[in-house]
Order: sequence, then C-alpha cells, then structure tokens
Amino acid sequence: MADFFLPNHVHFCYRGNAVVFLDLKQDDYTFVGAEGAAALRGLSSLDSSTMTPERRAALNELLEGGLLTADQSAGRVVAPTISTLATQPLLGEEDVSVARASIGHLATFLAASTVAHARLRWGHLHETIAHVQRRKALRGSSRPVDIERSRALVAVFERLRSLFPRRYLCLFDSLALIEFLAHYEIFPSWIFGVRLEPWAAHCWVQAAECIFNEDVEEAAGYTPVMVI
Repeated sequence: MADFFLPNHVHFCYRGNAVVFLDLKQDDYTFVGAEGAAALRGLSSLDSSTMTPERRAALNELLEGGLLTADQSAGRVVAPTISTLATQPLLGEEDVSVARASIGHLATFLAASTVAHARLRWGHLHETIAHVQRRKALRGSSRPVDIERSRALVAVFERLRSLFPRRYLCLFDSLALIEFLAHYEIFPSWIFGVRLEPWAAHCWVQAAECIFNEDVEEAAGYTPVMVI
C-alpha cells in the first residue's frame, strides 16, 4: 500500500465519514466523500483485502487531482492532521484592559501587521506557510512556549489591534500575531480547521491546550486540517 503518498503541500483531516483536503499551492479545500475516506484509511491497513477496486479508483482520482502522489521523494506517509484540543483561553477578561504597551511594542506590532498584510495581499499562502515553518524549525523547535510571557504579549497585541486599519479576518490576525510573537522568540502553533454544516474554514493560534486568539467553544466546532 506504499504506492501513494501525501504531497508536502497537501494536508487533510477526517470529518465524520468524509475527508477534507487543503492544497496550499492551489489555496483550495476539497471535500471527498465516504468512499474516498475509506480508501485513505485503507492505506494504513496491513490487510490488502480492504483495498477494493472501488477504493483504488477513488485513490487514483485523488492522484490525478494532485491530492496524492506516487513520487515518494515529493511526499510523505498518508496520515491525517492531529492536533491538541484547546481547553482554555490564554487571556482572561481583564488581561487586555490592564496591558501596558511600550513604544517598542507599538513598533513591533506595526511591523508585524504590515508584514502580514503584505504577505496575504501580494504573496502566496504556501510561501507564507513555508516561511513560518522554517523560522519555527530553526528558532523555536528546541524550547516550549512560555505561556505567562505569551499572555502578556498577546494582551498587548490585542490592546494595539485597533491601530492597524484592517478589519478582523482570522487569517490576517493570526499571521500578524505570529509575526509579533516571533519577534520575542515565541513560536506557538498556527492551526487551520474546517467544518461542514455549514461549510466554513477558520484558523487560530494555540500552544498546548491554550488558545491565543479565539473562543474555546468556537474552535471546538472545527476539525484541524493543518498545524504549523
């Protein structure tokens, strides 16, 4: 069953009996029904009898669509995204109101917000994701996220948010927050999630069980499809 691999720019999750793919190069989500989901699960089974002709046909369709690859050097083992469930908010009710922002914080906030705005307006999502991944691997993989320091800095970010003239959008706000925290050598996870009924895609910032910029119950309604 090792003749199919997941391209490095493709991520997926199971949502009920279906599958949702995220193709970063196409900046597109693809819904796959129960037969395709069963075929993907069959790839991890040692019992070759689970791979029926119908399921192999479903895999070949994914191969033709670029959501799978037969080139091992261009892909990885086919496995769904797994993420820790957020169970508590990083910020309390008063954290933002008592946050004190310095001139240095303001300069960093404006720089981070400008970078995020430029990347999302003129760049490509897969290049932005690759940049965040590389930086985190180089500078953040060897240390845990300092939750208390993160709380103070995220509160400052939220206090300053109204100073950047762009309406709330989860992609922008999460990327701007990630750029802001990276300046202080804090590298949390950037989580992309999906739901089906009604369809929606969302993203937020999280470290362990603490969610930085979203309500815990709201995030719980989404299944993570990519974790950076």
